[in-house]
Amino acid sequence: MAAVALVYLGQNAAAADGTYHGRLRCAAIPSLTLAPVDVEFSMTVRGAAATYQRPILSFDGGQTVGTETGSGAVGADGGIVLQGVVNGRLGAFTARYSGRISGGHIDLAGAESFTAPRQYERSCSISLDRG
Repeated sequence: MAAVALVYLGQNAAAADGTYHGRLRCAAIPSLTLAPVDVEFSMTVRGAAATYQRPILSFDGGQTVGTETGSGAVGADGGIVLQGVVNGRLGAFTARYSGRISGGHIDLAGAESFTAPRQYERSCSISLDRG
């Protein structure tokens, strides 16, 4: 019975494998950014692991100045927890996003916690589809 359960869980994890694309949306940072963030976000799932990347924009949103990357775990139940760290010329922050795979769609929510140029936390949401 345990072997059957492990095979079933492995099949569920494999069913989620692939590359997902969508959008990351985050609130603006008062007196620091001119607009909310709305950028492309891509994530790759392979078994129990996920990696992601998204562009980091300048404070006015006019140009890409870096890339946020991170990784995380995918549970047998489809739950995902991602973490990333950015240290760049425009500041430093950690990111944590979590959610669940539902078929070929993923909704994640989380926060970016800035430590430089000042401390601030903003909420973010991510919507992704496989393909």
